[in-house]
Amino acid sequence: MSTEELINKAREIVIKLRTAEELIRSGKLDDGVKLFREATKEAKETKLFDNYIAIIRKVRRLINETRTRQARKSAQENKA
Repeated sequence: MSTEELINKAREIVIKLRTAEELIRSGKLDDGVKLFREATKEAKETKLFDNYIAIIRKVRRLINETRTRQARKSAQENKA
C-alpha cells in the first residue's frame, strides 16, 4: 500500500468513526454500532488500529453508556 493510499484509508477510518459517534449521539445506536464495527475492522486490516485507539475507545465508551441508559429506561418502564 502506497503512502497516499494509506493516508486516504486513515482519513476514511477517522470519518467513519466520527460519523458513528454522531449517529449514536443522535439516537441511531444500531447504525452507529454497525459503522463502528466496520471502521474498527478496516483499522485492524490496515494496521492503523493502535493509531486511532483513543477515538475507538471514546466511541466504544459511548456505545456502552448508551446501551446502559437504554437498559435502565426499559427497566423503569417495566416497573411502572
